[in-house]
Amino acid sequence: MRSQTAQPQTDAEARDPRSDGALLTQFVRHGDQEAFSQLLARHSPYLLGVCRRVTAHTQDAEDVFQAAFLELVRKAASIARGESVAGWLQTVAVRLGRKARARRARQQQKEVSGMIDQGTVTAEDASWREVRQVLDEEIARLPDVLRGPIILCLFEGRTQEEAGEYLEVNVRTLKARVARGRDLLRKRLTRRGVSLAVLGAVLSGSSAQAAVSATLQQATVQGATALVNKAVLAGVVSPTVLSLTGSTSLLAGWGTIAAVIAGLALSAGGIYVVSERSRAHAVRQRPTVTGSFRGGTFDSEFFEWTGDAEQYARLEEEGLRITLPAENGPRFPVGVKVRPVVHGDFELEARFELLDVPRPAEGSGGGVTVYFFMDDEEWHGVWFGKMIDGRRGPMFVLGNRVGKREERITRFADAVEAGGELGIVRVRVVREGTAFRLFAAEGETAEFRHIQTLEVSPEDLRIVRFATDWGFTPNVAMDVRLVDFSMTADAFVNGEAEQ
Repeated sequence: MRSQTAQPQTDAEARDPRSDGALLTQFVRHGDQEAFSQLLARHSPYLLGVCRRVTAHTQDAEDVFQAAFLELVRKAASIARGESVAGWLQTVAVRLGRKARARRARQQQKEVSGMIDQGTVTAEDASWREVRQVLDEEIARLPDVLRGPIILCLFEGRTQEEAGEYLEVNVRTLKARVARGRDLLRKRLTRRGVSLAVLGAVLSGSSAQAAVSATLQQATVQGATALVNKAVLAGVVSPTVLSLTGSTSLLAGWGTIAAVIAGLALSAGGIYVVSERSRAHAVRQRPTVTGSFRGGTFDSEFFEWTGDAEQYARLEEEGLRITLPAENGPRFPVGVKVRPVVHGDFELEARFELLDVPRPAEGSGGGVTVYFFMDDEEWHGVWFGKMIDGRRGPMFVLGNRVGKREERITRFADAVEAGGELGIVRVRVVREGTAFRLFAAEGETAEFRHIQTLEVSPEDLRIVRFATDWGFTPNVAMDVRLVDFSMTADAFVNGEAEQ
């Protein structure tokens, strides 16, 4: 049954001076449904448009839409003050939309009647949809600080004053971020074959949005409210929506009902809930390895040295310290790598300390990185860490290399502004299928912030390496320390990793 389409925002709603962060805080802390409804009014048309383009299926799009808002509420505490809610939602929607699309593709029979305009899609329509999917993917890859202004100004049609209020930044800063984001987006789309003429046609707020039904908005508000109130979600949010988030905490509310339905074995819906409960249990049982280099400890059964570690590394009470000279330094990054092969999805956190990393007069300086190598046909490698750049200062750096040995090339590289030059830096990497989600935090207690998501490879990790890194400028003096790490994976398989 088709539900009535929600009315457009009123002028009062569109000009509410409260920032997105303030509205989200008001809802999470005080259960203010009006605040959450205001967030929906601001961002739901654009978000549902993203969901439809990524999934190409009406029901899947609505499920992803609800799941994205549930994730927003559940992770509200980790969203930094001033961070764009629209940008955060867009990234999550693209990730969950891919998950829903892959699940749909695995099904033996497709719900043809649910496909968006499936009966009347022309070749031209399909081409435009593909272009917009590429656009959504590249927007999701933009740094957080640029993604929000781009979405608000170019796709939601906000004035610069409105966008500045939502993000809690002045108009001058907002203009600069929109210009930087537009330029970066243009370059990345051009590399993927989307011309400037096509980009100009696509950059239209009306074409990027979709009408959100009153029923969908109401269901989303009810689910979010139940989550804030820590109420049982059974009967409020569907198992399909919950399964998209992959959160055991969200699924916990279904435990009792799942057990009853399993005993009676009455319906396919019951079977699905039981399978989700079993899957959540399996996730909790994934092996976790934790290690600390404090106290001069080194687990030689799990780690091995890389580079000329015996010459430049030493174990101290505070951790594994690596000191490199400015001249005649090592040819390769110095550090440690894990011996087992890492199978399937994983989550990794590592803590480094930058003790003395001078800022060079020019070029890239030194720092620390985590490096992943996958034994697939393209020999994918991913790096992520913090380095000191001569021109821009401290940066979170990331990239993807492909190719074998001397033919190896950098397919993608990016840098995002960091905070202080020295001190503790923590990195977190979550791999789900082909997606590598990269997070970073500075200091001991700061919340992780999402830096980037890379689509790479689902293959086993042959190398996981923690090391010093001089980027593209060898012989950079630095003094750093690896403190500790933890890693949870589907499996750790014995076997030597090849350099």
